[in-house]
Amino acid sequence: MAPPKIPNTSSLPSIELDYQGPLDWPFMLAFYQKRAIEHIEVVEDNSYSRHALLNDKPIWFRLSQNIPHSLTLEYDIHCDSQLQPLIAKLRRMFDLDTEIDAIEAHLRAIEPDLVKRTGIRIPGVWSPWEAGVRAVLGQQVSVTAAITHLNHLTQQLTDFAHFPDPELVATHDLSFLRMPQRRKDSLKALANFILEHPNSPPNDWLAIKGIGPWTVQYVQLRGLSQKDCFLSGDLVVKKGLANFARLNENTAHPYGSYATFHLWNQ
Repeated sequence: MAPPKIPNTSSLPSIELDYQGPLDWPFMLAFYQKRAIEHIEVVEDNSYSRHALLNDKPIWFRLSQNIPHSLTLEYDIHCDSQLQPLIAKLRRMFDLDTEIDAIEAHLRAIEPDLVKRTGIRIPGVWSPWEAGVRAVLGQQVSVTAAITHLNHLTQQLTDFAHFPDPELVATHDLSFLRMPQRRKDSLKALANFILEHPNSPPNDWLAIKGIGPWTVQYVQLRGLSQKDCFLSGDLVVKKGLANFARLNENTAHPYGSYATFHLWNQ
């Protein structure tokens, strides 16, 4: 199947999304670039764009940084009523309403050398479901291997334009995924659980075989952009903590998510 067409951006409307304090846009773009899904997400030198579904209707957007303390949003939406939900989702996804100065001051008070780059915010994922799929496919493998699995899943189950929904994953044969069968079973179980309990919070996913605390915390961190998800069980976090004796889940509270990202950045 052919990849989706990028809209003619010269004719698209645009607005500015403002934010306070520093935002390390290059760090955020690099984070997304390493995890981008082919044909759905495109990361360029100064922009992030993607296709998605919003209220079951296809949309496209691009965010770029052209002036200080603002991101330019270009968008192609189905109807005007989608604009405010899109803005709200993007403000969450790109963590634009965070008082980052206060967070970094808190972290520096614990460990002065923890914040090597100022303006690191949470690079969110479009939805908790997508974050859950990313987390399951990323269990015990590298980021590169995880995105390879994710690309195979998307290419096999969709028209390249949108992330596969729970029904697609639940009803299709996943034998094309080159991973342990138990992980494929966990992915199908997650899809079926969400179909049966669409409003269930990620903590409830712990009842699913193969879904553990790391997976749930990852979804809370990137799928819901919660500010206090300290991924103490993450291997990179564990390694980073060896250099910061005063940093732990209790001292990082209520900003454990940001401590996690700064540890990942060490």
